Amino acid sequence: MEAFMSSPCLLTSGEPMSDANKRIPTFVNGLDQRMQGGIPQGHIVLLAGVSGSMKSSLGFSMLYNAVREGQASGIYVTMEQGKSSLQGHMANMGMDIEDPKVRSSIAIIDLADLRVQLDKKKMLDSEVDWMGQLIRQLTNYRESIGFDVLVFDSLGAFFTLTKMQNPRDAIFKLFEAVRRLGLTAFFICEMTGEEKKQFGEFGVEDYLSDGVIHLTMERTGDHVARKLAIVKMRHTDHVLGYHQWVWNPTEQKFSIS
Repeated sequence: MEAFMSSPCLLTSGEPMSDANKRIPTFVNGLDQRMQGGIPQGHIVLLAGVSGSMKSSLGFSMLYNAVREGQASGIYVTMEQGKSSLQGHMANMGMDIEDPKVRSSIAIIDLADLRVQLDKKKMLDSEVDWMGQLIRQLTNYRESIGFDVLVFDSLGAFFTLTKMQNPRDAIFKLFEAVRRLGLTAFFICEMTGEEKKQFGEFGVEDYLSDGVIHLTMERTGDHVARKLAIVKMRHTDHVLGYHQWVWNPTEQKFSIS
């Protein structure tokens, strides 16, 4: 028997409610049925896991399939891979961004390119308002193309790239800006701490987010199984427990067992 739970609604000061009546499916076969149809519109969700747990692939597949099914348009912000590398990796999995069905509705922003440009100009980190630049760019895209979904890859890479002095305050500011824009957002982060049990590097990411999807890699002898769990999802009755998940290249979707 599967156990279900409804994650508590704990809102930070000034945080608008997301719309639990409108949901964006994850398009992970077997998962949406276990969480009332998908992610509540306007939620901020962490995709947390160790290296190699396919966090980026999950984030991109949710965006790609939402666009392909006509559910949303979106932006993928990358720092860990260059734009061409990311496109090549996802195309190898069967998710071709040049597909006419999705080409006009997915934009990839490579923030590492911006870092290189600033380094060429010999600008100091103290001279660059990284957070302001990012929020303005997201706002401009929101106003110009009206995108609905944001995938941010990743929080750790962003703060390594920008060398901000107070990342906890910056995360709060970023999440609040994303909420004001009315976006449904997926922020990718690493598991940290001595036993890799902390969601994110700074100890506030899971508290400030509306949901946490945890990706694990479990080794038994020479076999490694990837598993997925919904640890937290506000305004949602969702399944508890870890489920093995695999990629289906024919459907271009993940499935859980």
